[in-house]
Amino acid sequence: MQSQWLVRAIAQAGTHRWAKQTIRQLTTSRLLYEKVRNIGIIAHIDAGKTTTTERMLHYAGFTRKIGNVDNGDTVMDYLREERERGITIQSAAITFGWRDHQVHLIDTPGHVDFTVEVERAVRVLDGAVAVIDAVAGVQAQTMTVWRQTEHYQIPRVVFINKMDREGASWKRSVEDIETKLQIQPLVLIIPEAIKPKEGQYTASELQQWLDVVSMERVCFDTDADKTGATVQRHKLTSTDKAYGRASQARVQLVEALAELDSTIVDAFLAADGDHMQVSIEDLQAAIRRVTLNAQAVPVLMGASFRNVGVQPLLDAVIDYLPAPSERPMPPELQTSDNKDQLVAFAFKVIANEMRGPMVFVRVYAGTLDARSTLVNGTQGGVRERATKLLQMYADVPEEIPRIGCGHIGVVLGLKNTRTGDTLLHPHHRSLKSARIKAPRERSSALVLMEGTNSTNSVGLQLHGIKVPPPVFFCAVEADSPQDEQALADALCSLMLEDPSLHVSYNQETGQTLLSGMGELHLEVIRGRLQDMGVRASFGDMRVSFRETPSQASTAHFDYAKEIAGRPAQAGLNVSVEPGEEDNDSNSVDVSMPAELVPKSNSEAAVSPLMYREIHDAIRDGIHAALLSGPLLGFPLVRTHVQVTNIDFYSRTLSTPTAFRACAVQAMQKALAESSAALLEPLARLRIECPAKSVGAVLSDLNGVRRGRVVSLDDQDAGNGKSLVAEVNLSTMIGYSSALRSLTAGAGTFSMEVVGFGPVPRQQQEQIIKEGRGYY
Repeated sequence: MQSQWLVRAIAQAGTHRWAKQTIRQLTTSRLLYEKVRNIGIIAHIDAGKTTTTERMLHYAGFTRKIGNVDNGDTVMDYLREERERGITIQSAAITFGWRDHQVHLIDTPGHVDFTVEVERAVRVLDGAVAVIDAVAGVQAQTMTVWRQTEHYQIPRVVFINKMDREGASWKRSVEDIETKLQIQPLVLIIPEAIKPKEGQYTASELQQWLDVVSMERVCFDTDADKTGATVQRHKLTSTDKAYGRASQARVQLVEALAELDSTIVDAFLAADGDHMQVSIEDLQAAIRRVTLNAQAVPVLMGASFRNVGVQPLLDAVIDYLPAPSERPMPPELQTSDNKDQLVAFAFKVIANEMRGPMVFVRVYAGTLDARSTLVNGTQGGVRERATKLLQMYADVPEEIPRIGCGHIGVVLGLKNTRTGDTLLHPHHRSLKSARIKAPRERSSALVLMEGTNSTNSVGLQLHGIKVPPPVFFCAVEADSPQDEQALADALCSLMLEDPSLHVSYNQETGQTLLSGMGELHLEVIRGRLQDMGVRASFGDMRVSFRETPSQASTAHFDYAKEIAGRPAQAGLNVSVEPGEEDNDSNSVDVSMPAELVPKSNSEAAVSPLMYREIHDAIRDGIHAALLSGPLLGFPLVRTHVQVTNIDFYSRTLSTPTAFRACAVQAMQKALAESSAALLEPLARLRIECPAKSVGAVLSDLNGVRRGRVVSLDDQDAGNGKSLVAEVNLSTMIGYSSALRSLTAGAGTFSMEVVGFGPVPRQQQEQIIKEGRGYY
């Protein structure tokens, strides 16, 4: 009885303190595991994700006023850059109640430059709501985020938004779902009015919808209540004018389900073959089964900005998306024989000036209690202490005593935890033979040089987050020596928050370089630094090239120097050769003898533990060397490295640190003789523009951009054209302004890096001269 009172109370939760305390109890209750939904909102930019989320929060009773993106007063977009630009830049989490359930919701960005924000959100979600623009249909970034959810096999619900716009077509959008997203759409609600071919739905027509599952008319009385909070349902009868349209849509729904689910066929036969007599419960159960199996997606529609259609969407989240217990456990936990001990995954970190690092976690096993000790297996087994636990409401925290299994929360006090780390109970069975380390304090300068991640993981490891390589960079320099420390500290904070941001130091030019996913990404980073009060100057935007060896080379290096005041000596033979052209990754093969015995034979072979440490140190040194090529210091790709010989002198001289330093310098020597070549990033460009502007756009692409047009098609709506081309990314800097000029502000584009291609020799020489600062 108590648990039922709690779940009923959360549905009425507003902004009062007692309501948040109710949510806090729900978060920590083990009895309500089935009453949890972890969902994300995904879409192409400007499809209406944040607008939809704001309505969800209002109808759930969480906010008293509906926020507006144009006014810059939304709950979820709270950064200055987000409110000024009117777009979502970083994912934001919030918790609210709906229909006796607790919903953890993450609003994600829609711009391609912030794809990593979507990646780390969907990594911990159990379900997703894909928002589609009813005018534009399925767009480029829609397909990108859809593939991200497919990678993690996440069930989805589709919401066709902006049905109030001229040119909106839900039928065309449904066709797009089937053809472009390659999945069966299940239309659950349709507008009662039939829109004319030209024009748009009127305000009164948007108020009347038909629920084909329950065979009801759904009325949104936005005249009496401008917020759309009042929703009325009326049962359709056979004499109703709209009954024919609703019954036709129901027949199509039952037929589509029958092709995917055998149980609904039995229910259909039991109803004497009458589509109208199939019960609501049987239909909903079948829709849920095919949705959880990723065989189909429920499709709803509305106009969030007009406060229409959001409540049925929330109902669909509860009815058709899974609870944490209905999702398969991560593969790493499926084979574990101890599932009651804590295993949590850190998927996001925010560097807060007052609270320190705020680590967002999803608990997959056990319970995370406040003031408990944790072991970060990804960072080599470092002990951490969770001083406080928080439940986040966008940027407003509420302290909670524990985070239950299947829930999402925030941990304070973790100084060494990064995005993608696995947190374990200190006595987790997988840590039996591991050495637990004490926390290591590092200065900002050391973090910038070494990076934020460790390669020496211990214990059970959950699958991490794939971060795409950066493709744009610019130089940053403090305005004065007094500002250098503030700049270093700010860059460390931003790297902690954003794993797609890379900071490197070019020793040849003495420049600090910021590398990111695109022009907008680096512009936002520049704005964030200014918000932090950092006085710094920025260089021009550049494209991040790659380097690769064009011929095989071999080098031997004997390292003999002092490390921390102690003599060190180690020797390595390293060979470098070109890898496969269609594979941009590197491969490293460290061939070590079965036993490491000092050259003098005065000592016994090293222990298995030290043997492994030396092996890992050599690999670590090679990977560090591959981050900086011999031409301009760009990362190397398509490179195969093999260590063919090791000189081990003694336990005191040939330490793992000595072998790491030796590997770096042996690699540098080998790469210098490998005739390295530059590779430039290639991008697939999608442009939508008016038909009258196609000539100017094509002329610019073929001339200035050196692009190759792949396709040119009519847009599904209006008189526009849709164009796909392959271009060299280096020619696309500043293209946003150029396209606005070519199309009188009517053109839009999206871009996705698809690989790297060789740079012509003459152009390579020019790039090298410019990069090294002389002509």
